[in-house]
Order: sequence, then structure tokens, then C-alpha cells
Amino acid sequence: LPFPVAPSPRPPLSPPAPVRRPRPRARTHLERTMLRRAPRLSAALRALSTQANSAPAVYVQKFGGTSLGTPEKLEKVQGIISTWHNKPARVIAVVSAMSSYTKSEGTTSRLLAAADAAVNRGRFGPIIDKIEDTHLAIVYSMLKDHQVKEMAREHVNGELTHLKRFLESLTVIRELSGRSMDMIIGTGERLSAGVIAAVLQQHGVPGEYVNLSNVFDAIDASAPDFTELAKERISEKVQPILDEDKVPVVTGFIGHVNSGILEGIGRGYSDLTSGLVATACRADALQVWKESDGIFTGNPTKLEKAHLVHHVTPREAAELTYFGNEVLHPSTMESTIEENVPVHILNTFKPESKGTIVEPRSSHPSRGVVAISSKKGITLLNISSNKKLGSTNFLNNVFARAAKHGIKVDLISTSLVNLSFTLHETVTQKQIQEFVADLKDIGSVTVRKERAIISAIGEGMRSVRGLAGKMFTCLGTEGINIEMITQGANEINMSVVIDMHEQQKALEAVHKTFIEDAEDATQTA
Repeated sequence: LPFPVAPSPRPPLSPPAPVRRPRPRARTHLERTMLRRAPRLSAALRALSTQANSAPAVYVQKFGGTSLGTPEKLEKVQGIISTWHNKPARVIAVVSAMSSYTKSEGTTSRLLAAADAAVNRGRFGPIIDKIEDTHLAIVYSMLKDHQVKEMAREHVNGELTHLKRFLESLTVIRELSGRSMDMIIGTGERLSAGVIAAVLQQHGVPGEYVNLSNVFDAIDASAPDFTELAKERISEKVQPILDEDKVPVVTGFIGHVNSGILEGIGRGYSDLTSGLVATACRADALQVWKESDGIFTGNPTKLEKAHLVHHVTPREAAELTYFGNEVLHPSTMESTIEENVPVHILNTFKPESKGTIVEPRSSHPSRGVVAISSKKGITLLNISSNKKLGSTNFLNNVFARAAKHGIKVDLISTSLVNLSFTLHETVTQKQIQEFVADLKDIGSVTVRKERAIISAIGEGMRSVRGLAGKMFTCLGTEGINIEMITQGANEINMSVVIDMHEQQKALEAVHKTFIEDAEDATQTA
């Protein structure tokens, strides 16, 4: 029989009638082969399952420029990468252009200055010499192996020689397109990644330089398919190296973006790259290593009692990032949270610190306000309708013209015949003037410069009553006038616009009311 038959519980009283059973069908050659190989296939599947369950975790580690610019700083970075690589874990390092101490002295800022000098037929040579000195100081002080040192030195000289030739051509053309700027800007990340890969090799870590500069010939960073296309291209470059148990050292620059990467994405483009790499390689976490411990309840350089927040939700992190907290690029959150990749913000110089974790799908509805953030140098526009258009047409006309002039808006407050909004800090004075001139036929426009935005942010704000009243009270007590207030329907962000010169006083008042006093009340309860 093709299967066993259980015996009857008691013998029958008489022999059963004979039963005619159909003759079993002969097994095919394929069936006989599969049965013969079944034990081996099962063993192989069990082995694959065990291997998958025990595979090392994958971590993408993003290092900012100010964590990389000196031999002492880079020693810390290689120590972090080595420690995680030896856990064991698979590590991918995404690096920015090096900055010795401040962004103004960093490679990217110097490259921008060199480009400007070339277009205006100035002397860009001394600027390139400073960039060379920064990188060769690391090569000669940290690399003892002759072969590794020569490889790194040739990499630096090759990149800078190519850059000088390109800058010399700009002195003739005297025009700087987005593509030309991207070619210049990307030099910083290429220099950084090549040198850091060599430093890792010197310390016995199999680092391998990965250049993402040619991932895109040209792409629109705002296109719907940008993220998926970027992940596909990045995976093709990085995953094979990772599968060889090497440490890919990846450029934070990902190729030419339409209108230029600085305009299309912004100075935080390497943060975005790290998020794309993390999702492309299905990382267990993205670690963003910076000079800060993580996200604080306020700017610790301005608020004495600001303290670290160990956990924030994705929406809180996104709001904080957009409204003044420069820990992450806003697009980084979008790419990682969609793929459920946790983001850990850690301190390069205090690796033992717990930092801040942005955990996908987490929520803390009972916390109220989590942090206070601010942005200064804001321009506030107030547009009053001349009533020639209905309210819908009035709003439609304003936003259509804003789009025409490339105006980016932060906050909006509107009524039937009045519209107020703040302009993003990237909007130029020329754009503002042209936009205001274009609005004269539909209403009167008031422009107020030197304003600041103060934001109270927390996903649990919706469960706390009287927040707007508290905001008015605490600022009114300090004699600070609120020129505009907004709170979205999601009740995660309440922002006010004030005079920029009262920013510090406002920050202290709002932080005390919503953070310090709230924590004191909780401890007392």
C-alpha cells in the first residue's frame, strides 16, 4: 500500500469480503529522482535556513565631514568600523567630504570657492593646495605600508589633477552649469572615500573604495521613481562587494542631479545617500555618526537645560529635521522609514553613548511635546486680496505664481482674503522680488525679513489640551509678539513666527514651559 493502514481494534467475526483495489500507477522518472534526492534536498534546505538565520547583521554607517578631517578624528572612525566589522557584522561606510574643524573650512566649501574663482578668472590653485594638504596629511601620518600609501597618494593626486584641468577650462568658458558644479563637488567625496578605504586596509579591515559618482548621468531627485531607481543602481554597485565580506567605503555623492545636487537635494545629500544605501542593501540599521550625541530637547549650545532624547518617532524626527534640527536630511527619513530601517544617531567621539533611535512604526502618544526647534533668517510674506477673485481663485493664483518663481514655502496661514506664509531659507532675494512684483495685480503684499520660526514638536501633542494658549502665554509674558501661528491637523507641530532678534529669549521661554515644567510636573506626580 502507498501508506500504512491502522489495524482494526478487534478481529472481525468473519473474514471480510475481498476488496478489489486498483493497481498502483507506476512512478515517473522525475518522481523516482525526487524521492531518491529528497533526503539530500531537505538537508540542503535546513542548512540554508540555518545559514540565513545566523548571517551577520548589515549596518550602514554614515560619517559626516567633521568626523573625518584630521588623523586624530579618522583614527576614531576606523576604530568604530573595525569594532562593528569584528562583531562580526557586515558594514558599509558612507562618507562625506572631509572637514578639518568646521564646514567653512571643509572640502566642499573649498571646492565651491575654487569653482567661483575659476569662473571669475581668479586664483584657484592655493585653494586646491589646501585640499591636497588635508588629505595627504592623513596619507603620510596614518599609512605605514608602502603599497597602501602609494595607492592612496596616487588616488589623491589623480583626482586633484583632473579637477585642476576642469577648473582651467572654466576660466575660458566662464559659466558654471549644474552638471559642472556636480563634477567639482563630487571630488570631495571621491577623495574622502579613497583615503578612508586605504586607512581601513592599513588596519587589517578589507575596505574597498566604491565610487557612486557615475550611478546617474542625470536624474530628477523629485521624480516618483527616483528612490527605486537609486536603490537598484546602488545595489548593483555595493552588494557584490558586501557579499565578499569586504567593507564598501561609498561616496556620499551619487552622480549628477538635474539643476545640480546642491539645488536639487541640498548640502545634506550624503545623508540621503546613506539612507538609499541602507534600503538598497536591506540593512538592519542605519547609523549616522556625528559630533552630536543625537537629538536633544532643544539646541544644547543655546539651552543650558536641553537634554538628549533617546527615542523619537519617524514623524517627530522628520518635523525636527525640517524645522531646524540639522541632525538628518529630511529625505533620509523618507527612504529609511518606508523600508522599516531603524536610524541610530550616534557620536563619533563618544561611541559608548546610547544616542537617539528613530524606530519605524513606533509611537509615544502620552509624551506631549518632545523637543523645541528653531530656524532663523526667515522671510514672512503677507498677501491681502483685492477681492477681484474669489477665495479659491485667489489661493490658486498665489500658489501657481509661487511655483512659477520656484518659491519654497515652510508655513502657511490663510483666511478668506488673506494669506501669510514663510519662505524657505534657500529662496533668493531675486526670487522674492520677482514673486512680489508678479502678485501686485491680485493684492497688496507685505514683506517682513529677519524673522524666526519656533516650533514645539511631539506626536503626543494631540492629547494635551491648551497648548496654543500656553504658547501665547509664555511668549506674551516675555513681551514677545507672535506674528503668525500654525498647527496642522495631525497636531504634531505647533509653530510661531517672531522677530529674529527675540529668538533666544523665545527659545528659553518655550523650552521651560513645554519641556522643563512638564518634566517637573511628571516627577512630582
